Amino acid sequence: MLHWVIVVPYYFVAALAALPFLILVCRLLRTQIPINTLVGSAIGLALAGVLVPLACHWVGLAAFTGRPLLALAVLSLLFGAIDAALTPRLPLSLDKELNEL
Repeated sequence: MLHWVIVVPYYFVAALAALPFLILVCRLLRTQIPINTLVGSAIGLALAGVLVPLACHWVGLAAFTGRPLLALAVLSLLFGAIDAALTPRLPLSLDKELNEL
């Protein structure tokens, strides 16, 4: 049962990749969604992204190695950089919420 602990970093890094992606989607679609909703959605996507393939036996625990984790980290940085580049051109009320944190 302890071998399931290997997926814990995936939950964390997947949520860190999903949040800038969701912010970027909101910025491109110009939707006014609060940051709390986006954070909850990012956590839900991260959990679903790890649990659904495991529960449906699409992948095994052996697939959760360092390379996919590194790819998630790189995607997180990429989405964050794209969002930072688009912030001056496509401002949102979400930016004010983020600055207040």
